[in-house]
Amino acid sequence: MAFYKNLKQAFSNPQDVTSLKVNIKTESIPEEISALSNLTTLYIQSKKVTHTPVWINQLENLEVLYINSSSLESVDENIFRLKKLKSLNLSNCRIQSVTIPINASSALTDLNIGKNLLKKIPQNIQALESLENLHLSTNEISSLPESLFELQKIKKIFLDNNKLSQIPSFLKKMPTLNILSIDNNPFSNEEKEKIEQEFGISFTPI
Repeated sequence: MAFYKNLKQAFSNPQDVTSLKVNIKTESIPEEISALSNLTTLYIQSKKVTHTPVWINQLENLEVLYINSSSLESVDENIFRLKKLKSLNLSNCRIQSVTIPINASSALTDLNIGKNLLKKIPQNIQALESLENLHLSTNEISSLPESLFELQKIKKIFLDNNKLSQIPSFLKKMPTLNILSIDNNPFSNEEKEKIEQEFGISFTPI
């Protein structure tokens, strides 16, 4: 089992590939990657990839997936059906919305969709039953849904640099949440006082 940085070499030894880090120069991720049945870690860098592929859930042993593409706008639901996926990083893309299927995998513990164009928390976020770390900083999110309360294993939520004007009180009732990062949101002074009292979060004067 080995780490590869070249697609041609990886495709010539498909059973040997456990980790793959490549730069994709086309709009689509090559479907031949789906034949790498022992792949556990996949890193994709690109300036042209526009979407995550439907076939991605064929990578049944994948545990870590990182896709960074300045053209990526569309995320197929199948990415959340990867049964062994623990860490998904789709940061620094152009994603505007994400829908998580109700039958999503329960293995995912780390989700990073920071530095995108999200206006809302991913739909059906509560389906990620094992989620511990949620990174959504530097987006355009303006409100937080009650579905977040159903994340009973969540430990860290990062929402810095968004468009939040309020933080709902139900977040303080989440038993496992120990880090809530909300810097650089347009809170009123009144809301800041409320947050400081309820959550013990201090805001640095500008």
